Amino acid sequence: MITKEEAYKIALEVLKKENIEYSSIDDVNDIRFESKEELEYPIPVGKFKGEKIDLFIVTYGEYWGLEERSMFIDINAETGEALYITTPHDFIELG
Repeated sequence: MITKEEAYKIALEVLKKENIEYSSIDDVNDIRFESKEELEYPIPVGKFKGEKIDLFIVTYGEYWGLEERSMFIDINAETGEALYITTPHDFIELG
């Protein structure tokens, strides 16, 4: 299992690779871990679609017009693979 610090680094790599301009990002201690038992819903997209796995969730802010909106990068806690970004309207599959 990866650490919160590793999840933070992975999230920064995703933001850089996807050329996303962000206005804020979680501090390492604010990164959420959700076990597969705690997940309310299964993974919505990608190769784990329909499954429940352990996740780290890193929140970042992006300006949409005059307001900041929260986005979420879901990272496989076992492998460190960035899976997708949740936006207010959709999912962006990564990888």
